[in-house]
Amino acid sequence: MNTEINVEFCLYGDELNPDDITESLELVPSLHYKKGDLIKEKGTMTRVEGCWEIETGYAPSLDINDALVKMKDILHDKKEKIIEIKRAGKLGCRWTIVIKVYEDDVPGMHFSSSMLSFIVNDLEAEMDICQYVIREESH
Repeated sequence: MNTEINVEFCLYGDELNPDDITESLELVPSLHYKKGDLIKEKGTMTRVEGCWEIETGYAPSLDINDALVKMKDILHDKKEKIIEIKRAGKLGCRWTIVIKVYEDDVPGMHFSSSMLSFIVNDLEAEMDICQYVIREESH
């Protein structure tokens, strides 16, 4: 199996209304919920904040920039609208790079100044990197 990379873009906050964000950005989220929604359908724990998220989907790659560029292409023409939504709703914004490493094929992790500028300056976003090393057990 090949190493896979997914990038998630999330808006989050107490007063977040996922339907308003979907309508405003004209993007269908891969995940969304409001503050107070149940975490599990038959559970008792509730969400501490709202979330609206899209993702690139996992794709084989040994360079995180493949997925970063894909997400940037999705959001580039919507950056002013994202800032407007963030400020109006007092929302946070985060990019999460999720890497599933198979067979010790660790991807390159280089951030160009233009990519960092888009994430940090244009979108005023935070960034997380989650890396999972998956080892196949031989029987």
